[in-house]
Amino acid sequence: MHVFEVTLRKDRSNPKQTPITWPEWWGDVYTRVDTLTYQDEGRTEEGALCVCDDETWERIAAHNDPAIQELDEDTANAKGRAWRPQVEKIDNQEAALCVLAKAVRGEELTDDDRAVIDPDNDRPGVRKSPLFDVRRIAQQRGEKLKGRKRDT
Repeated sequence: MHVFEVTLRKDRSNPKQTPITWPEWWGDVYTRVDTLTYQDEGRTEEGALCVCDDETWERIAAHNDPAIQELDEDTANAKGRAWRPQVEKIDNQEAALCVLAKAVRGEELTDDDRAVIDPDNDRPGVRKSPLFDVRRIAQQRGEKLKGRKRDT
């Protein structure tokens, strides 16, 4: 697995639509590349983090395109975490609302109640989104992409 960043050009002239321009040769490899996340900070040049197999990487590297930069996993994770930070989310609304109702009524919260609203606890309620991890994402997507058509 090779991890790399592609510098993309984005047309930001229409606030409702942002066309992306990939390198002109990208059509030769895009079906063999998995894009994990995009940078989206409102600039006209931004990155996309991608992974591919060794054979595809050889084809990409042969272009010697300055828009492509191979990354180590730590650098890719740092970029991915900056672009897609971990956030708190509710995965069991009913449980979270029950605890909230108890708190609003001034009732004492139990340890179980506190676990429901503790994003670091595994109990359904309030949790943190997964931390961006390029290896985990690539493995998850690889399982989903087993039947994906590949170019030759």
